[in-house]
Amino acid sequence: MFTACREHGTAVEINSRPERRDPPTRLLHLARDIGCVFSIDTDAHAPGQLDFLGYGVQRALDAEVPADRIVNTWPADTLLAWTGSH
Repeated sequence: MFTACREHGTAVEINSRPERRDPPTRLLHLARDIGCVFSIDTDAHAPGQLDFLGYGVQRALDAEVPADRIVNTWPADTLLAWTGSH
């Protein structure tokens, strides 16, 4: 699946809900090694859950995902060009 994500320019979601670990750490490392790009989301269902973002950021840091492969870090023009290509 991660190879297909890389080949088709589909971001792998890092889910920031504390009770979830999607993808699991082992698979997060695999996706990183394959060369995937990532998005970090809060999976928020209420305003207070927006604070979950830090958990997802920490997971990306722990997995040594390069910042330039996290779409949340891209400048707006880069992100818009990427989304327009899909």
